[in-house]
Amino acid sequence: MTGSSNFLTRAHQTSVGGFAALILIVLLPTTAAAESNINTVSQAESTQATTVVFAPHEDRPLSEEEKVAIHETLEVTYAMAREVLPGLVDHVTVTVHMVDRDLSNVGGASGRADAPGEITLEISMQMDGGISTVIDGGLASTFAHELHHLVRGWTISGNRFGPGISIAAINEGMAVVFAEELTGKSYPGNQPPSETDAEAWAIEILALPRRVNYGEWMFAHPDGRESVGYRIGHFVVRRAMATTGQDIIELSSASPDEIWAYAGF
Repeated sequence: MTGSSNFLTRAHQTSVGGFAALILIVLLPTTAAAESNINTVSQAESTQATTVVFAPHEDRPLSEEEKVAIHETLEVTYAMAREVLPGLVDHVTVTVHMVDRDLSNVGGASGRADAPGEITLEISMQMDGGISTVIDGGLASTFAHELHHLVRGWTISGNRFGPGISIAAINEGMAVVFAEELTGKSYPGNQPPSETDAEAWAIEILALPRRVNYGEWMFAHPDGRESVGYRIGHFVVRRAMATTGQDIIELSSASPDEIWAYAGF
């Protein structure tokens, strides 16, 4: 891949050496007093890269060992991303939820960038092999994906972009590619269809009005297609990388319109 080998080498060289932070594990408060204590601790440990808040789940509470493993994975992933991703915030608060949903097509984890410096991650309880499969699999990729959103400004609160599936597709596609390049892992839920179909779907997206049903085009379309926006964004970004010779970091400063143009649309 053009320009990606050096990018991966730089990231992986720092993946373990960058992890020296004391791990802070925080449980979601159930009382006002607990909330006050958590706020005090979080501020005291703000020199860490990540603060992890584990949402309680009655059916599947996480063990202390699992919490430590999750936090280690997030810290190492952050260190890798920080080495190559200009503009990444110094500290990220991550809220982790256990969910009873099938996320196997994306490695067992999903997430969202809630606001600058704030990310929510969801870990599936349905993965074969249990939680350790997600920790060793899709957790790092999902976190890297959301870290790219923070830098890009593609957040739910404080979003720098306007509406439109053509915009969402590029921003999500960039994050997918960044996560793949950083972690070396890819998952079927983000992969484009055949080139012929991908080009047709891309043209379809570009013809959409600005305001349409986001869930249909990004998650589950009525005609049975899944994750159309993510998969086509991936396709368009990869093509833009190939035509420009730029790696994903270099390309990340371009606008969605520029990415579409670089890809020939």
